[in-house]
Amino acid sequence: MNIDLKKTLHTLLFGVGIFITSLPTFAAENPNPDGSAVILLYHRFGQPDTPSTNIRLDQFDAQLTYLKQHHFHVWSLSRLVDALKTRQPIPENTVVLTVDDAWRSVYTQAYPRLKALGWPLTVFVNTDPVDAHYQSNMTWDQMREMQQHGVEFANHSKSHDSLVQGKHESFNAWKNRVQQEIETAQRRLQQELGTETNHDKLFSYPYGEYSQNLVELVAEMGYTAVAQNSGAVGYVSDLRALMRFPMSEAYAKLSAFELKVNAQVLPITKVMPVDPVVSINPPVLQLFFDRPQSGIQCFNHKGERLNQTWITPLVLQIQDKQPLAPPRDRYACTQPTKNGQWRWFSHSWVLTPTNPY
Repeated sequence: MNIDLKKTLHTLLFGVGIFITSLPTFAAENPNPDGSAVILLYHRFGQPDTPSTNIRLDQFDAQLTYLKQHHFHVWSLSRLVDALKTRQPIPENTVVLTVDDAWRSVYTQAYPRLKALGWPLTVFVNTDPVDAHYQSNMTWDQMREMQQHGVEFANHSKSHDSLVQGKHESFNAWKNRVQQEIETAQRRLQQELGTETNHDKLFSYPYGEYSQNLVELVAEMGYTAVAQNSGAVGYVSDLRALMRFPMSEAYAKLSAFELKVNAQVLPITKVMPVDPVVSINPPVLQLFFDRPQSGIQCFNHKGERLNQTWITPLVLQIQDKQPLAPPRDRYACTQPTKNGQWRWFSHSWVLTPTNPY
């Protein structure tokens, strides 16, 4: 690997955001046997006053040009989820564009560009701001227009409050709150947009925050869910929290984008713990594989190597050398592939939950 690429990857690991992937095989008849695909996450477009969630328009245009010039397959999230569930063939270089929060700039900036290209988009809507007619958000009429041109809309809760159980919140109160948040939003989506409620229901965790109890409840409610942890997905990905690469100004340079959209799934079959809330600091993470692996390197957000121990030939244990600092941190692991690309996985840690309850 050349020095510039090493430096770029080292930097990228820690401006990006868990979950599960599939074991690679190299059957000649299938160039993508593990169903590897990449899901991208956006929020705002051309709104420089919110740089942490915004992508500049010149950055977005450069990304779209790269995807077009390199012949990427741009799918909707529902199409990818259906393929993952049924193990349908997924072409190499498949990417999904998703947006959280339904800000107005999605309609004014992203939608016209994707409409001109004939590419789909998946937008996760928190419905309260739309129903309140906030000028910062899209309207239901705008969404209905977008539906006619390849944009699908999905559930991002009603209020966008954190759905992780609060420190002083009882389990029953928490469960009722989560169900109301999700069910109300889904009902509004169906009433306004005719969104199907019994097939491939999609959900995005507010703030990307989840817990063991939350992912289990969301799955019980029939949803496939997405988080904000960087990495590729594949056939055995955990459908309770599919990984997405967040896009924002600081991490949207074309060199960074190229590495992310060409990432492949790291062949992890199980992660322990699922819950990102830290109880022991520094936390211990175990990654389970179907066959022995080599070349995996894991880092903290500073790009420093983590302690790595193969506790069995198929279980890799990783832990930082120092306690993590609040409010959030992450572990990330990469593995070079035979074709010069990277398998990519990350697990987020929460040290100071934002839930006010």
